[in-house]
Amino acid sequence: MMVKLASVTPLALAFCAGILIGGAIQCQNSNSKNVFGPTKGVVLELADVPFRKTSHIDEEGRPIVKQQLFDPFLVPNFVGFSVATFKPGQIMMPPHQHKSLHEFFYVVEGTGVIQKDGVDHQVKAGTFLHMAPFEKHGIYVPKEAIEDMKMVVCGVTVGEEK
Repeated sequence: MMVKLASVTPLALAFCAGILIGGAIQCQNSNSKNVFGPTKGVVLELADVPFRKTSHIDEEGRPIVKQQLFDPFLVPNFVGFSVATFKPGQIMMPPHQHKSLHEFFYVVEGTGVIQKDGVDHQVKAGTFLHMAPFEKHGIYVPKEAIEDMKMVVCGVTVGEEK
């Protein structure tokens, strides 16, 4: 499902709050010792968060980078919250899938293409995407793009596998 939205802030905040609350509720019934995650929250400015290389390397040897605002699994089942940056010509292909991950993307700047189950979808700022477990997906920014594409990325695991 793809939705085009005008504003990132209210939707992104409400959406992420829902994921965090849902993950905490789900974990109440688990055998995990750390049911609720950290006992103190954080306040961050994106500009203060350093870029990290990801494991995704394009054909020119450039890694896709991200700013990790919240590390994976600090809250049980929540795979973190980051802003990924794709430069023109960067590709995260071939398409891949996850067995137990619901992955969420929200484009905040630029344009690109997200392939979902073999269909290319043109995306731009304001586009939201949800990839359910076993949905094949890949991302790329065409070489002729004039700016980077930045996307908020987060997700939650379900079932036993992570």
